[in-house]
Amino acid sequence: MITFDVCPRPIFRALYSYKNIVHQSLNFNPSILMSKIAYVAGKVTGLPKDQVKSKFNMISRQLTGMGYQVVRPVGINDNDQPWGETMRNDIKRMLECDEVHLLPDWQESRGAQLERDIAIRLGMQVVYH
Repeated sequence: MITFDVCPRPIFRALYSYKNIVHQSLNFNPSILMSKIAYVAGKVTGLPKDQVKSKFNMISRQLTGMGYQVVRPVGINDNDQPWGETMRNDIKRMLECDEVHLLPDWQESRGAQLERDIAIRLGMQVVYH
């Protein structure tokens, strides 16, 4: 990154001043641009909604606290969609992420197993919790 403590040309001084004004007025935080996006996968089908929501919320809070943006399959889909359609939607969102984080019960879920296999084959970072 180029920084100008003393700008030799008026146009550079103007651009540097404008950049500082924009960053200050927007409370610009450069670390936001660097955060990774994590997709969380785990067992959903067959579990009570409260239990599913609780475990996904817990890991989401942990990852958010570590600076991640979090994508969870809970809330992406309609509850009335067929499993195949739900998985296609989830996988589309997963592919936009940098990492896949697997909950401890991932092996009990056909969907999470599929998401893991796709992530590994595509060379995505896979993290086991």
